[in-house]
Amino acid sequence: MATHRFRRILSLQSTFLAVIPFLLVVFLNLFLLLPHIKRDVESGQREVARAFGVALDNYLSAALTDVKAVAALPLHKPVYLGDLQEILDAEVESSSSLNLLYVVLPDGQIKSAGIRKDHRHTERDHRTMERTSLAQEELFRDTRRFGSALWSNTFVSAFGKGTSVAVAVPSGDLVVIGEVDLAKLVGSMHDIVGSTGHSIMLIDHTGQVIAGQGGASTTPPPFIGDIPLVRKGLRSGQPVSGEFNLEGRALVGTMMKSTHIGWYVLVAQPVRSAYRSVVITTHNVGAGALAALLLALPASLFLARRLSGRLEELATFARRVAGGQKSPPWPKGEIAEVEQLAGDLQSMADEIRYREQQLVEGERLLRSVTDHALHYQGLLTCDGTVVDANRTALALVGARKEEVLGLPYWDTPWWRHDAELRERVRASVATASRGTPDRFETTHLDQDGEVRHVDFSISPVRDEAGAVAYLVTEGRDITDFARAKSELKESEERFYQVFVQNDDPVILMKLETLQVLDANPAALSLYGVRHEDLPGLRFDALIDADDLEKIREEFAHHHTSQGFLKRAASYKSGGEKIMISFRGTRIRLKDEEILLCSIRDISEKLRLEQEIRATQAKLIQTNKMTSLGMLVSSVAHEINNPNHCISINNTVLSQITRDSLSRLRVLREEYGSFNLGGFSYEEVLEMVPQLHDGIREGALQIDKIVRDMKNFTKPAALDMQGSINVNRSVENAATILWHHIQRHTDSYRMELAQDLPEVQGSQQQIDQVVVNLVMNALQSLPDKNSGVVVATWYDAGAETVNLSVEDQGDGMSGEVLSRLTEPFFTMRIDKGGTGLGLYISSSIVKEHGGTLEFESEPGRGTKATVRLPARQG
Repeated sequence: MATHRFRRILSLQSTFLAVIPFLLVVFLNLFLLLPHIKRDVESGQREVARAFGVALDNYLSAALTDVKAVAALPLHKPVYLGDLQEILDAEVESSSSLNLLYVVLPDGQIKSAGIRKDHRHTERDHRTMERTSLAQEELFRDTRRFGSALWSNTFVSAFGKGTSVAVAVPSGDLVVIGEVDLAKLVGSMHDIVGSTGHSIMLIDHTGQVIAGQGGASTTPPPFIGDIPLVRKGLRSGQPVSGEFNLEGRALVGTMMKSTHIGWYVLVAQPVRSAYRSVVITTHNVGAGALAALLLALPASLFLARRLSGRLEELATFARRVAGGQKSPPWPKGEIAEVEQLAGDLQSMADEIRYREQQLVEGERLLRSVTDHALHYQGLLTCDGTVVDANRTALALVGARKEEVLGLPYWDTPWWRHDAELRERVRASVATASRGTPDRFETTHLDQDGEVRHVDFSISPVRDEAGAVAYLVTEGRDITDFARAKSELKESEERFYQVFVQNDDPVILMKLETLQVLDANPAALSLYGVRHEDLPGLRFDALIDADDLEKIREEFAHHHTSQGFLKRAASYKSGGEKIMISFRGTRIRLKDEEILLCSIRDISEKLRLEQEIRATQAKLIQTNKMTSLGMLVSSVAHEINNPNHCISINNTVLSQITRDSLSRLRVLREEYGSFNLGGFSYEEVLEMVPQLHDGIREGALQIDKIVRDMKNFTKPAALDMQGSINVNRSVENAATILWHHIQRHTDSYRMELAQDLPEVQGSQQQIDQVVVNLVMNALQSLPDKNSGVVVATWYDAGAETVNLSVEDQGDGMSGEVLSRLTEPFFTMRIDKGGTGLGLYISSSIVKEHGGTLEFESEPGRGTKATVRLPARQG
């Protein structure tokens, strides 16, 4: 940038300051005063035009009123036609604005005309007017066509006095036309303008001048529509102002439109006259400003020379102060600001020397602190060049400061061992140069070749303007921490693997809020949840409330670190209930108590234990049944002996009774009737044979029951080649279960088909099947009103002998129905049921080549059907 001496600059500025007032005056006149005066001129002209417009409107309104007054008369009547001339003359004389007033016939001929007396006219003039035809006059034709009052724009006077303005009003078939006295109108122009120097012109809508201050226009009237201001006023219809030339004169004017007949009023005055005040003011002020300029310029140059000399002395003094030289005392002067500036420079120099000493001392102290720091520190430029490094960093790699200064940081010994790390630190330097700190963990090789783990960071240092000036690097040796961290990570990994691979479900939860934190795959599988669902899962949704309260009680005391619940109810995500055993261990993670829950599903174990207990009970019952069979066999043997005795004795007693009754008959015939045991002879004679028959039948029944019981219970060898009578099996079952039938139902029916084919197999085993089916049917009845029906029939198509046992009991569900033939399955274990009856029955039927089927619905009874193949041949 070019420099200039202060004296020259000050002289130029002084000259400029002296010229400014002169230029300011010119500016104010041209750009402020002139537009203001121009607006005043336009405003005055508009007022003149508006005043003349009002006078014009009043003048023309009076003329229209006079013409309408005549047109309102019934002029077509004879009485008025005779006095028409007098009426018109009187109206013209009384009117203040009309020159002529005449009545026009429908064919355009003037019937009669009234002329002001002050106008020179003769009888010949009257006859000339009456011979004049207005048939082609536009005003006459438009008035007859529209039937309303109309004004002419420019009108050639019927009196032959040049251009005039006329108004026509229809009166029946006639038209009354009045010509306005423009002389009076011109006179009003002179009255309005006075001595202001303005001129007024009336212009029609085509731009022709109707009248001016010089009088009415000649025929044809002059045309000024080509003047830009007039042309603009004719187009807009609004008041317009501006300068224009007319007949070689420069004028400024304003043009407005009249309200009645569409004429325009143009008020104008010479430009020199309009702006005379501006010219005079500008001349006077310019002369004063020029005189002030001639006086101020020499004074400004003198003062600038004196001030620049003093400032040059101050500059020499400042150079000596800045160079640290001992300068002589500053000589006192008259300019207070310069004296103050010199004193400030001296104080500034003293302060700079003091701060330089402080800076040197601070730098020495900072170097000492940096060199004795335990961290690795360095200073780089923005492009990564090494500027400094502390002793700790140099000692790590066994380098001297001179060996690393000026090198790119990534080419120094700290990074040479790993090419990938060199690229990483290069990118980190670029990031910090843009103003963003960076930090990462890295490694350095010490001078012995051992790997040291370092927490490395690089930060920008900004100057006063906020731009990055240097980069500070720092590294902390975290080798011990990295090793501990690695060991901890390995420990965590081992714990996590134990946690994940544990076959038992394990859940981590917060003890206070019961929020589930984590669960191993076994737990997720057990409860049917996904790992992403854990953040919204609470432990109280998985375990029964009562059992959860027991767990809380286990851990209610802070000294209790473990808790165990042998049996608890838990629920899967779908609501399925399972039984679990629970073991919890209280652990602390990040100042928060966590419960490590080990869960084991014991539902299957409990079921097996229950089945084992049921099996044991069934085995005991089976043993009882075996013992009962032996007892029955023994009892049957013991009963059979006295029963034979009873049978034999009953036979002997029957013979004795027969012989005794024949002798008693002789006694009755000899001595008459007598009593025996409280009964008459006749009753004894009838009753005793019946008693002997009852004893005999009872003994036979006892013998049959004992024989059937012995056959049912004895473990005879299985003979599958025998013949089976199915009807006999049904009858044998009824005999064996007669007591149970009497106790359970009053409606036991047997519907046995006759001539059933025999079945090959063991009669005893089929008897056992029927007994089991009938006994189950009887035990299912709710009361004695419910019945059991046992039926047999032959299916010729399938060649099977069929047996059905149908009861009116409670029925059973599909789940129970599907397990009827499972071993040890029973619904009456508390009533002595073993769960083996139907299992054995199903096995017997299968051994005989048949099928055992069940049909049942809850509340609608059960039907068991046995189908056995008929014996062939």
